[in-house]
Amino acid sequence: MAAFNCNGWLHITIWDNSNSALVRFKHENEHVPYWNIDVPSDTRDFIKNNSAMTPTQLWNEILKSNPSPGFTRKSVYHLWHAESSKKWKCDPDELKSAKILIDEASKAKGLYRVESIQLHDEPGFTAIAFSLPEVLLKFGPKIREISLDSAWNTNGSNFEVYALLGELAGSGCPLGYLLIQSSSRNGETGGKEHYIKKLLAHFKNKWELKPIFTLTDKDMSEINAFLDVFPTAKHQLCFWHCLRAIKTRLSILRCRPKFYDKKEAMMEFPWIDEDFVPCAQAEDPAAAMVSLFVCNLLVHS
Repeated sequence: MAAFNCNGWLHITIWDNSNSALVRFKHENEHVPYWNIDVPSDTRDFIKNNSAMTPTQLWNEILKSNPSPGFTRKSVYHLWHAESSKKWKCDPDELKSAKILIDEASKAKGLYRVESIQLHDEPGFTAIAFSLPEVLLKFGPKIREISLDSAWNTNGSNFEVYALLGELAGSGCPLGYLLIQSSSRNGETGGKEHYIKKLLAHFKNKWELKPIFTLTDKDMSEINAFLDVFPTAKHQLCFWHCLRAIKTRLSILRCRPKFYDKKEAMMEFPWIDEDFVPCAQAEDPAAAMVSLFVCNLLVHS
C-alpha cells in the first residue's frame, strides 16, 4: 500500500469490561483513494472490458459470480467512471477536452452534428458555445419564438449553462448552447451579456432566425442581449418566473411596498391615469377605489 505525507493520525480508545472501542482518524490532506486495492484484478479487468454497461449492470453481473464480494458497489462505480471517462475526456484541461469533442462532433453526420461558435475573450470569463446545424436546417425557417434559459451550480467547474430553444408545435426545440465560467468574482461587468449577444447574433446572421417573440426570465443580461440583437421582436418574461416572483413578494410579511411616484410610473407606462394613487396612499380610500376602477376600464377598453 502506498504511503502519503497527509499528517494523519489514528486514535483508538478501549474501555475495560466493554466490547466496544472508539476509533478516530483524520487526514489533513487529500490523497489517492484506496478503493482500487480492494477490487481483485479479474474484477477490474471485467469492468474495463465491459465499460459500456451501467454501474448497476456491472454490479449485478459481479454478484452472480461473487455473491459476497469484499469490496463495495461504490468501488465498482469509481472504476467504471475512470474507464468510461476515457471516451470523452480528451485532455486533462476540461476546456480543451470540450473543444476537441465539439470539433469531432462537427464532422459527424445526422442530428448529432454540432457547429462551434467563435467567441471573443472577456476579462475574467471563460466561455464555449455551439449550435445544432441539422436542427436549424430542418426547423429554423419555422421558428417564430425563441427563449433563453440558464442553469447554474450543476457541475463541479461552476460553468453556467445557457440553452437557446425554439418553439415548435408547443414544444421547446434546442438550437444551441453557451457555457460560461467566471474565473474570479471580479469579472468585467457586462461580460455575460456580451457573450449572450454573440450567441444570438450567430443565429440571426448565419441562420437568419427571425423571431416574433423572445422569452427570458428576469435576468437583465439576457433581456438586454435580446433587445439589442432582435429589437423588433416582442420580448416577454417567462410566465412561471413571473408567478414565482409575485408569490415570493407576497409571502414577505410586514414589508411595505415602495412609495408610488406617479411621475416615475407615467414615464414608463404613459397609459396610467395620472389621478390614480394606491389605496394606502390615498387620503380618501373610497375615491382611490373609484380611480382604480376607472383605470381598469381604460386599460381593457
